[in-house]
Amino acid sequence: MSAPRTPNSSNGVSMMDPKKAAEKSKETTTRVITGVIGGGFLLALFLIGGHLGVSFASAILGGLMCWELSNAFYSLSDHREKLIALVGISWLTIFANMLFPKSMLECLIVSFMGLFTYFLAIAERHPSDLRKHFDELVFTVFVLVYVVTFVAFLPLIRDGANGIKWLLLFLFIVWSGDTGAYFVGRKWGRTKLYPLISPGKSMEGAGGGLLSSVVVTMIFKLVAFAALSWFGAVVTAVLVGISSQIGDLCESFFKRAYKIKDSSKILPGHGGILDRFDGVLFSLPIMYFCVKIFS
Repeated sequence: MSAPRTPNSSNGVSMMDPKKAAEKSKETTTRVITGVIGGGFLLALFLIGGHLGVSFASAILGGLMCWELSNAFYSLSDHREKLIALVGISWLTIFANMLFPKSMLECLIVSFMGLFTYFLAIAERHPSDLRKHFDELVFTVFVLVYVVTFVAFLPLIRDGANGIKWLLLFLFIVWSGDTGAYFVGRKWGRTKLYPLISPGKSMEGAGGGLLSSVVVTMIFKLVAFAALSWFGAVVTAVLVGISSQIGDLCESFFKRAYKIKDSSKILPGHGGILDRFDGVLFSLPIMYFCVKIFS
């Protein structure tokens, strides 16, 4: 969910080489089409599927994000087996939490026990790489906690009072912020936001994204969510909008550290699932707390 790269000239795309401008236009078109199709599918699943649909979506997204994160880190010969084990355990954890929604901690503890047992069982394959093997175990635990714990907030939001409206508002805040940051940064981006981690992001894009989130939240409140106070709407938009952008930077930090451009190539125009849902993942706990406070 990255903001655009700062244009090299004051006139943006109009001053670009025609070939580069055409490529940029094609990239934007692909990005929009993928976003509309993927977003529409998720919205339908959330609206029609109920608790089961949201839990199913959480499991699929969580498993794919676990795979993307770990695929960039694993380097030993059994990395594919570890990926399969991690994705399988993440799915089991999410579905167990679906069956026992008040037992997330217990589900995670059992998952940790399973991971430690599995890594211990295959440790003999790496007699000269035990330190690296252990590092991969530690990273796997981090991925499981970060992805699975955060994704578990999706069904919790959906199952609360006005759950559908809160969930829709959450997605609109994040996606409108992403879109606003992209186009504002592309047109007016000049000041680097965090060049060490993500040189393509700009302060102008970040501000435009946050403003877009607030505006869309106001519209949604007027049209479909009268029960939400104006104060609650503004606070929710600002907190979720900011945390979403921090989540974007966190993923950029990871990709910069491991020298990768995209987490995967599964989504045309966007890269991987984590590239598209980094802000969603990081801001889910904040949204849940806002739901608890302002419901």
